[in-house]
Amino acid sequence: MVGNWVMTDIDVRDLLAVFDRCEPAAADDIFYSDVLIGVRELIPCDVISFQLMDVAAQRLRLLVVSEDGVHREESAGITDEFDQLFWREFWEEDGCAGPLATGDYSTVIHHAERWSRRAWVDTPLGSAFVAMGTKDEVLVPMTPLGGTDRRLLLFRDEGSPDFSEREKAMLALARPHLAELHTRRDRELRGEPNLTPRQWEVLRRVATGASNTQIARALGLSEATVRKHLENVYLRLDVQSRTEALARVLVFLDAA
Repeated sequence: MVGNWVMTDIDVRDLLAVFDRCEPAAADDIFYSDVLIGVRELIPCDVISFQLMDVAAQRLRLLVVSEDGVHREESAGITDEFDQLFWREFWEEDGCAGPLATGDYSTVIHHAERWSRRAWVDTPLGSAFVAMGTKDEVLVPMTPLGGTDRRLLLFRDEGSPDFSEREKAMLALARPHLAELHTRRDRELRGEPNLTPRQWEVLRRVATGASNTQIARALGLSEATVRKHLENVYLRLDVQSRTEALARVLVFLDAA
């Protein structure tokens, strides 16, 4: 509890339920749109977006949910005046470098706590956002994946209240789950099979040439359990043998 706000058990339950209901995204989506829709229902905002950013290449990929529905955006380099402003101001105090500049990927950043309205309007980037009607923003950072910056952004327009301490606490709770879900989505996009951690561990042992007996001894399991894990692996991968299973997953073993 901070001040007079409380994040309740119901808040936690409802938030975690959002992550349980995620379904496969559209073929080229970078994240799960139903998760964004669910978070937006719990923490009302005008726009919520999951963003991937390659700063060196000045490339942005976004999955965005608003009143207009779900849409995807992608840009590389300078394509319009706003892109030019965004990248010019990126590393400045009013820019968006934030977690990249500090190395802090766990703190939720609330715009209204950092800037007064007047100070924000007086900056180049702030003036542009205000002109588009944006009043408040929350940035939920995540540890980069393969050098790509990952973040969730929520925006409220004029006429809406600032994000509350309770809402920010819910986003802080959501942050590691969002990162885990994106890692899962990234693996799906790369064609990595959806196996359990234990199944991956068994396959790593199989890749060394270990027998079921040796795998059982190394992992503290019975041979029957190892056989069951392998049967489930074969079913998920739609293969018939250890050799076929390894051929299917070998390229992913180090990352799993």
